Amino acid sequence: MVSTTAIMIVLGCSLGWSLLDLTRKSLVEKIPSLPLLFFVTAGMMPLFAFWAYVGEPATFAPGYLPPATASILLNVFANLAFFESIRVSPLSVTIPLLSFTPVFATILAIPLLGEVPNGRQALGIVIVVVGALVLNLAGGQPASIRAVLRAFVGERGSLLMVLVALLWAATISLDKMAVERSSGALHGLVLSGGVGVAALAALAGARRMHELKTARRAPWTLLAALVIGAVGVGAVETVKRGLGSLMALIFGRLFFAEPVTPQKLIAIILMAGGVAILLL
Repeated sequence: MVSTTAIMIVLGCSLGWSLLDLTRKSLVEKIPSLPLLFFVTAGMMPLFAFWAYVGEPATFAPGYLPPATASILLNVFANLAFFESIRVSPLSVTIPLLSFTPVFATILAIPLLGEVPNGRQALGIVIVVVGALVLNLAGGQPASIRAVLRAFVGERGSLLMVLVALLWAATISLDKMAVERSSGALHGLVLSGGVGVAALAALAGARRMHELKTARRAPWTLLAALVIGAVGVGAVETVKRGLGSLMALIFGRLFFAEPVTPQKLIAIILMAGGVAILLL
């Protein structure tokens, strides 16, 4: 039996992730992607450092570096694509597509971890895909492969967010391999630090270090993103994706005047249900 406290913690973390999406949508309109990536990831380092300090002693076992390095690189590209996606497209259309993350993770686990999905998980994958297709079809437009492709091509942010889901799904298997050779806290510290250093190196290489000053445009929003991100690190995927998609719809309407349609609601229900079947 799941306790009420556990349910409240999961819902609270999920709401935190939704608020994080809202703050990031606001930040991408004021701060360029590379400095934003640096601040968001570097800001997580104190949390992981404290976790590593108070936790059990951990060391790096042989074989840690390859999956950790690959995860850092994929996270750099995934986060930059995420920022661009929510910059160019509505929050209510892009965020629900992150429901593809557990779908891709389940598929990638076959070659990477040797984990084969069962029939229930396959059904969850199908439902999530159907929900994504419904989400990206214009209202009243007949569902066909051509219509779906035209909808995705017309909504650049959707294509980018599906790529984000794929990249983050790959990092799930890589992070699992890395944690088996270190610890969650230690790997989190390396991951956040590595992504932050990569962003800083890219800024220096492009002679764009001055862009770090753009954080002055929204200091409190950036601080809120860091705090909310730290609180929501342990969110449960199923509830996070379902509630996160719904809150993206609500926040998109309240703060960015994005339309709320029955089609979007149906799509979100389908995708959240598919994720639940896939993971629970």
